[in-house]
Amino acid sequence: MIETLRVLEEIQRIDLEIKSLGEEEKEYLGRMEALGAELERAGKAAGALEEELSGMKEQLRGIEERIRESAERITKDEGRLNSVKNDRELNAITKEINGANKSRKQAEQEKAALMTKVQDKEAALAVRKEELRARQEEFDGLAGELESRKDGWRSAEEEKLKSRDAKKAPVRPDIMRKYEMIRSKRGGLGLVLVKDEICQGCFTHIPPQIFIMLKKGTEEIHSCPHCHRLLYAELPQAELEAV
Repeated sequence: MIETLRVLEEIQRIDLEIKSLGEEEKEYLGRMEALGAELERAGKAAGALEEELSGMKEQLRGIEERIRESAERITKDEGRLNSVKNDRELNAITKEINGANKSRKQAEQEKAALMTKVQDKEAALAVRKEELRARQEEFDGLAGELESRKDGWRSAEEEKLKSRDAKKAPVRPDIMRKYEMIRSKRGGLGLVLVKDEICQGCFTHIPPQIFIMLKKGTEEIHSCPHCHRLLYAELPQAELEAV
């Protein structure tokens, strides 16, 4: 049974290596998912800024139109000054000119204030677009790296599975099934070492009689009473050489 446990230990090592390959791929996929979410958020933020900027520019065009109309009124009214017939007409035209000048000045002040906001918004949009570009570049780089590694992972996994199949041949089917069931429920560890009467899977004490039997190398497979993993104990080197 000691030999069976040694084989199971080798099989578990291979299983953990296969699991590590899968976790490495999952790590890439997780990073890409997180980056994809960042890309989506950055894209939406950039879109919102562009929409705000478009509204501001539309508002700016409206102000510029008001400035143009005021300037035209002033020019027209100033042209009428040459044909005034009395003070009443002069006062009326002067009032219209003053009103148009006031309207133009107010519009120019609004334009200056809005231009500052537009420039700030354009700067914010440029920053957001650069962030978006950098995230996209990082995402594309990860995607390319993932694609280039896939064949290597698949090849390594196939080789390890072949080695695993070859090693499990001498293990009794019932023991193999038990190991597989425990491994699937215990984070990939179906077999653990017992050291100083402590299970290295759940770190609780096991009954001393079980530890003694493990050290003696009985024909029975023992499980931890707490986590139910299969147990084995390290043997002195002289005993290992004799197995």
